[in-house]
Amino acid sequence: MELASRTIEVAQGEEVVVLPIGDIQYSGEGSSTALNHLKNDINWGLKHNAYFIGMGDYTDFASPSNRQRLASAALYDTANDVIELSAANITKELYERALKPSTNRWLGLLEGHHFFQYGSGITTDMELCDMLKARHLGTSAYVRLEFQDKVTRKRGPNRGRMGNITLWAHHGAGSGNRAGSPLNRLDQLPIYWDADIYLMGHQTKRPVSPLQRVEPVWRGNAGPFLKHRTIYIAGTGGYAKAYVAGNRHGRIPRGDYVEQKMLNPASLGCIKVRIVANWDAEFGEHGDRHWNPKISIEV
Repeated sequence: MELASRTIEVAQGEEVVVLPIGDIQYSGEGSSTALNHLKNDINWGLKHNAYFIGMGDYTDFASPSNRQRLASAALYDTANDVIELSAANITKELYERALKPSTNRWLGLLEGHHFFQYGSGITTDMELCDMLKARHLGTSAYVRLEFQDKVTRKRGPNRGRMGNITLWAHHGAGSGNRAGSPLNRLDQLPIYWDADIYLMGHQTKRPVSPLQRVEPVWRGNAGPFLKHRTIYIAGTGGYAKAYVAGNRHGRIPRGDYVEQKMLNPASLGCIKVRIVANWDAEFGEHGDRHWNPKISIEV
């Protein structure tokens, strides 16, 4: 598990948006990726000064079983070079066609199931991170967003109001036909992991559920009282179209994997995580304990 952090300067009441982007599964010109939808979401995010987090499966080459078969094929070096060049070209093409404007705005990119590993040991996901100037987050990650108040931080070192939001993120695993199936997987996490928002891709569904936590607070003359805290679990959608009219494999009328397996259509697009900075004045103005952000997730 990777641990990452990003410091963001905000004012009281200012909104920060995070867009989880993944399950693109781009395989080049003619692939079933909803590329225009992806570009529109990226552009929307940039217009709203959003941050992005990568949820895995950016390209569709190659699956775990494909990588295993390629590794055991004992190909000549020249054949491996051609395959590596194809994987590199697809990754570069995805960056140039859709992701390039978002460079430097990523909290990090998770590894999914679909990627290619070069002979050097690096992967296409790591290569994409280099292009986007983002950190590679591996299999799963805690990402801390550290909010610093623009106003009070000017009063001197370590005197400004601060507050944290913690994201727990994983590309995901498993499957399910029902719309809420990712929540069945995510619902177990708060038992073992503490976070404000839990994100999972893979199933290309976008269910969101708030969960309530109640905490006792003893704080001088202000307590004791009960503080209610809302946390969220959410599937993050994707951009791989499941059913495409007139789809062909070569000259053969044939659907892609989802259509062949009679799976449900994908929920295209991403969710929008909205965080409004808020410090409760009645508890004072310094320290994390007064931090009470307003979080919502838009589908």
